[in-house]
Amino acid sequence: MKTKKIKYLLRLLNIYISYLTRKQKVNYLPVKLWIEVSSKCNLKCRLCANKDMPLSEKGNMDFNLYKKIINEAKDYVYEINLFHRGEPLMHPQIIEMIKYAKQNNIKTVIHTNASLLNKDLSEKLIKSGLNKISFSFDGYTKTTYEKNRTGSKFEDVLNNIIDFLKIKKELNSKLPYTIIQVMEYDEDMSHLDFKIQKRKFTDNFNNLPLNKLIIRTPHNWGGSIDIKNIYSETYSGKKLYSKKNKTNMKKAKYSACTFPWYSLVILYNGKVLPCPQDFYGTIYLGDANNELLKVIFNNDKIQKLRERFKNKNIKNINDEIVCNSCDRCLRQTIFGVPKEYLGKFLKDNLN
Repeated sequence: MKTKKIKYLLRLLNIYISYLTRKQKVNYLPVKLWIEVSSKCNLKCRLCANKDMPLSEKGNMDFNLYKKIINEAKDYVYEINLFHRGEPLMHPQIIEMIKYAKQNNIKTVIHTNASLLNKDLSEKLIKSGLNKISFSFDGYTKTTYEKNRTGSKFEDVLNNIIDFLKIKKELNSKLPYTIIQVMEYDEDMSHLDFKIQKRKFTDNFNNLPLNKLIIRTPHNWGGSIDIKNIYSETYSGKKLYSKKNKTNMKKAKYSACTFPWYSLVILYNGKVLPCPQDFYGTIYLGDANNELLKVIFNNDKIQKLRERFKNKNIKNINDEIVCNSCDRCLRQTIFGVPKEYLGKFLKDNLN
């Protein structure tokens, strides 16, 4: 196990060097996959582009395709995110999918809105071998949450998460590592009320095995969501960015997208993309139904994309409109890597 970890860390070093030098053709295979088990979603959240997707783009991944992907990836992929544009719990075989990845020594992660959870499903998820689960819960109060999460009920979903944590505690299980992500997009509450309501919300999880609470700010999903005025809007009785944060924003500069150097995204229908920010799948790399992932990861299309990022100017990627519009390419960097991702990436992979 220790030898496997060392080999993996050496692969990460190779990826880092390849990213810094902007290699077009790399001598390794991806360490991470986004596998969209379902593009369907039962909610219509105001900061998500899923609600605008045509019905023809919504479906569940065929389990045979999923097994093909895992069978290919088991020798080189370290972790898979079993989600992308949709709600993963909408797939009727999600438990079997987690177990199949575990059997092949691949770590699994799920990001869910938790509205479909119940006690039976929670117990199955905990016992499945799932490594990490993240609950998306955008709002500390009923008013804010239900405005952000159209179609969901604050009390019901909160109780679903609490029940999940209680079951995890009863089973004395360390896994899955459990996170609640809150996107603080709330323009109605005063600064004082905001702090009180946040504390009241977090008190729900006292003495329960919640591992982490993550606060997030909205992004534009590769230009799919119009949030150009979001940073000037007022919420929680204050500006979204303090003077310090505004200064940090000014320091932010173009940084090449990291995804083409270490991962692939596979939509429910097998379509392969280079990046999860490409919500509508405009940068087509290949088809997992009839192509090998290891071939796609170094084909002419992805090499061309990596070459364009050498320009260090996003405006030069004229025909890749997603990259041209993506706000994730304008960030502060450390050692040439986007600061936002570096800490999380190291923590996830060096534990």
